[in-house]
Amino acid sequence: MTRKDQIRNAYRTTGGQASFYDSMMTYSTWPGKAICRVVWNMNGEKNAAYLETALSGIPEGFSGKLLEVPVGTGVLTMPVYQALPGADITCPDYSPDMMAAAQEKAKRLGIANVAFTQGDVGALPFTDESFDAVLSLNGFHAFPDIA
Repeated sequence: MTRKDQIRNAYRTTGGQASFYDSMMTYSTWPGKAICRVVWNMNGEKNAAYLETALSGIPEGFSGKLLEVPVGTGVLTMPVYQALPGADITCPDYSPDMMAAAQEKAKRLGIANVAFTQGDVGALPFTDESFDAVLSLNGFHAFPDIA
């Protein structure tokens, strides 16, 4: 499956019932589509292009250290991480419920190289240059100091 297919089929690959957040991020239910259209002025094509662009920063076959902050439910990234068994991935989130959803997706997909930790994006316990790549999808609203 190509990276583009992984992203477009993210919800289907992770299985389970769609939460409102997951359906919004994957443009997979009518309420999720409505939010995308009303709030972000995004149709299905724009949503797919956004997701492809957002995840394109993780090269195929990436095997370095990756920080995804915040992880949210992992609906978009867990299918991508499944194809990166050599990567060392750290996924903090402030919300235990969101992180639990991501952990369940990782478990269901058999992903063993992801470490989950509850934490505040404003007080991450990592030194500068601890990661080769940092990914943040739909999480900037949680950053106390975006700069």
